Amino acid sequence: MEIRRGLPQDIRELLHFLKMRSKYAVLLVFVVSLIIIEKENNFISRVSDKLKQVPQALAEANGTETSPAPTENGSLASLQELDAAFSQLRSHLHNITLQLEGDGDPGPRRHVLLMATTRTGSSFVGEFFNQQGNIFYLFEPLWHVEKMVTFLPGGASAVGSALVYRDVLKQLFLCDLYILENFISPAPEDHLTPFLFRRGSSRSLCEEPVCTPSAKKVFEKYYCKNRRCGPLNITLAAEACRHKQHVALKTVRVRQLEFLQPLVEDPRLDLRIIQLVRDPRA
Repeated sequence: MEIRRGLPQDIRELLHFLKMRSKYAVLLVFVVSLIIIEKENNFISRVSDKLKQVPQALAEANGTETSPAPTENGSLASLQELDAAFSQLRSHLHNITLQLEGDGDPGPRRHVLLMATTRTGSSFVGEFFNQQGNIFYLFEPLWHVEKMVTFLPGGASAVGSALVYRDVLKQLFLCDLYILENFISPAPEDHLTPFLFRRGSSRSLCEEPVCTPSAKKVFEKYYCKNRRCGPLNITLAAEACRHKQHVALKTVRVRQLEFLQPLVEDPRLDLRIIQLVRDPRA
């Protein structure tokens, strides 16, 4: 206040003028903003009303009900295609389940081999079999074979690996789980092992009677997820396999289909092979 009184009269008048002018400018900007917002709201409202009238007019002209139009990037169409593909997969798996169940009749024992490459959704599809109470399901049992036996790609080594994989699969389908003891490291003692790969992904290995009481001071690298079980008793697992109506195995390590022909022709197996192929489009 003392400073303003010390200023000349013309300077004080100029400051007062600028102050009043800034107040009027702020008020003017506020009024203009209100007018612009009101006009935009009216414009948006009119456009929205016209967009609502267009599908109704088309529906009345065609005599059909309105349906949501696809977006410019085709996301709605992609979702519809995905839903149709999933429904088709679910229908196929439902038909396979009906065949395995035999319409309520136990019927012959059947075996299913789900084969694919990595990152194709084979674990997800395998869960359809894993959740069936009458199916003994194993998740990637050939993992131990691949880790224990080293084969070079191509030539005789590739043939040798295919033959080993085939023979192991055959024994597993026949519920001879002892075959895996030759490839598990460290080797099981008295048919007990805490190192069966992804045991928790096989429901049959984590339920009674295979799920034995947990043992203290025993490190289990692969354990059941939903309950505490002791080291896997391979004898109990083999018995559980024989008591199930069907057997299903999932693997991403079989690449030569021709070597599976003896399994398909084996009358003891009645084998069904599902080859899962992922759509390469992202």
